[in-house]
Amino acid sequence: MSKPVRILHVFNFFNQGGVENFVMNVYRNIDREKIQFDFAFPIHQKGYFDDEVISMGGRIFFFDSEKKSLWNYYKNLRRIIRENGPYAAIHSHVYYFSGYILFVAKLCGIKVRIAHSHETLKGREQTVIRKMYQWFMRHMIKANATHCLACSDLAGKYLFSKQVSYQVLYNGIDFQRFTYKNNEREALRQKLGFQEQKILINVGRFAEQKNHVFIINIFKELCSRSSNYRLILIGTGPLKNSIQELCKQYGFEDKVLFLFDIKNTEDYYSTSDVFILPSLYEGMGIVSIEAQATGLPSLLSDKITREVGVTDIAEYLSIEDNVVEWVDRIEIVTEQCIDRTVYVNRLLNSPFNINKTIADLIPIYTTESE
Repeated sequence: MSKPVRILHVFNFFNQGGVENFVMNVYRNIDREKIQFDFAFPIHQKGYFDDEVISMGGRIFFFDSEKKSLWNYYKNLRRIIRENGPYAAIHSHVYYFSGYILFVAKLCGIKVRIAHSHETLKGREQTVIRKMYQWFMRHMIKANATHCLACSDLAGKYLFSKQVSYQVLYNGIDFQRFTYKNNEREALRQKLGFQEQKILINVGRFAEQKNHVFIINIFKELCSRSSNYRLILIGTGPLKNSIQELCKQYGFEDKVLFLFDIKNTEDYYSTSDVFILPSLYEGMGIVSIEAQATGLPSLLSDKITREVGVTDIAEYLSIEDNVVEWVDRIEIVTEQCIDRTVYVNRLLNSPFNINKTIADLIPIYTTESE
C-alpha cells in the first residue's frame, strides 16, 4: 500500500478556536489512508488538539523559538519541510504572513501552496506601517500562492482585496453530530440544575471581537425582567477573568456558567433555548450554523456575513446600543414552539456539509501546480 500524501498546515496557535476546529473537522473526516496532515507552530506549547492529531497519525512540529524574525521563520520552516517531507501541499492559516510562509515553501519546492483567510478584521490599528505591511504581504501572497481560499466572501475581500482572486470554501460541519437530541437536553439540564430555566448560550473565545460585554449587558437586562434565565459561555481567552468579574459586579455570577475544553458542544446547543452571537466581526461564525443544525433559534450581529443565516431560525440584529431589542427578541423566541429535529436534514445538502468541503479540498491538495 502506498503511503498517504502529507499536507503541512501552519498556524500561530492550536487552541479550540474556529479555524482549528475547521481543520480538525476536515482531518477527522478525510480518508487518512490517502491524505495525512502535519502541523507547524511557532510557539512550543501543548495545544488543545495535540493528542487527537497524534492518535490519527499526524505530526506536530515547532519553530523552536518564540523569536518572530523572518530569518527564524525561514530556517525553521525549511528545516521542518526538509526533515519531515515531502509535502504535497502547504496550507497556511496565518493571514497576511501567509505571503512569507508560502515564499519559503516555494523555495523548498512545495508545488501546492495555499493561503486561507478566516477573518474579516483582526482588530489592529490601521497605522501607515500596518497598511504598508498588508500591501506588501498581499503581493507576496499573489506571487507565491497557487490557491487562495476564504471562509466567506467578506473574509476573501478582507485579506486578498482585489489584487488576488480567491475561492470561497465554507467551513465544513459534520451535521450528523449536531442532530437535536431531546434525551441529552433533559439529562444535561438536570445535571446543570437548569430544568425550568430559559438558557442562553454563546460559544466563542473571550476576546474583544466576540463582544462579551454586550452579552453580559443583555443578560443584565433580562435578569431585571425575570429571574428565570441562565447564561452559558463556552470558551477561553484573555478577557475571561474580566467578564467573570463583571458578572460578580452585577450580582448574577451564580446564573452564568463558564465552560472550556468542551468537546460535546452539540449537547449544550440541544440543552439551550437561544444562541446569541453579537460579534463585532466574524470571518464566518460557523458556530451559528452548528446551533441552527440543532434547531436552536439564533440571534446574530448584523456585522456578521449573511451567508450564515441559512435557516428561518436565524435573525440579524444591530449591536449599536441596542440591548433592549435583543432582550425583546430573546423573550419572544424562547417562548416559540418549533420542531428542532428537522433542521439538521435541511442543512445536509448545504455547502457547509463537511463532505462538500473535503470534496473541494482534495483536488486542491493533489494538484501539481507550479
